Amino acid sequence: MRPDALTLVEMADLLDAAYRAQRDDDAQGPIPETRAALADYLGCHPETRAAVWSIWKTQLDAAGEDAAAAEYWLDAEFTEPCPEQRLDGPPV
Repeated sequence: MRPDALTLVEMADLLDAAYRAQRDDDAQGPIPETRAALADYLGCHPETRAAVWSIWKTQLDAAGEDAAAAEYWLDAEFTEPCPEQRLDGPPV
């Protein structure tokens, strides 16, 4: 799966599925490779991440879901830093 080939709505749907799968063991989420690819992509493309979040937040609000909890998950648990921003070893 190439995240850059997905629409913003498709990315928001994948985020929603990953979020629900992490919160509920019975929910079906994306396969680990898809999840990792999307997390990396959003970490390297903050403008896309913001656009996807806007779409997903609208969906969450319409469903009466806790958007603040979902945004925390997106920022703190899901999105990976861009590889150029990751530390390769312990600080010196």
